[in-house]
Amino acid sequence: MATTTNYSWTTPDDTALVKDGAAAIRSLGTAIDTTVFNNAGAAVAKATVDAKGDLIAGTADNTIARLAVGADNTVLTADSNEATGLKWAAASAGGANWSLLNAGGTTLTGADTITISGISNKDKIMILIKTGSSASASSYFSVRVNGLSTNIYNQFGPEIKFLSAYAASNGSAFGFTDNKIQLAKMSASASDTISGYCSITGCATSGHKVFQSSAGGTTDAANSSEANTKGGWIETTAAITSVSLISSVGNFDAGTLYVYASA
Repeated sequence: MATTTNYSWTTPDDTALVKDGAAAIRSLGTAIDTTVFNNAGAAVAKATVDAKGDLIAGTADNTIARLAVGADNTVLTADSNEATGLKWAAASAGGANWSLLNAGGTTLTGADTITISGISNKDKIMILIKTGSSASASSYFSVRVNGLSTNIYNQFGPEIKFLSAYAASNGSAFGFTDNKIQLAKMSASASDTISGYCSITGCATSGHKVFQSSAGGTTDAANSSEANTKGGWIETTAAITSVSLISSVGNFDAGTLYVYASA
């Protein structure tokens, strides 16, 4: 017996002698009726949607409903409180939204380590040093996160030394791993200062953190200060909850530390 192309309904061959035409027609009609009924039950009625941009959303097992098109420039958002589990909402504002964590800044004085803690769910952190100084000469300023003092700070970039006379070692490029991010070095005069920044991203994730920094010291009458511009990464999977500014020699005695952050 022959069958139809799409649904394989049974039909007589071209050369077949149909003994019982009524039964054959009835059998074919029953097959058509069953197929049409099943397809209609599985089909989505065009009347479900009413306007350009309407969506069909599942509301339960084998159940659908119309989600009306949203206003211009809104975005589709999951929301379990809605009947369809979806809603149209205003797009979130793009870009970073920076805020100062230590209101007014923190005065650099009385200790060789100044820590800003209590940081939570911040993707980006910016550490700014304004005219910082140590009570001792030739202090190197550096940054650590979460108090971590192991060799997890990978840093690359140029280093410039300000000496009384030019030397081949005045400028150099470096790449090394240390127990801190080195920013800059004060000169041989304890009255000189350092200013600069260190920006860290990926602070709220479990991946490595990437940083950029640039800082330098004033020279005034003395020499031997150093300036660095560098980038690199911090090998820790923990979210950053605190940042510290460190003086390698002597306590801080001047300047201000600002810590900005953005989610």
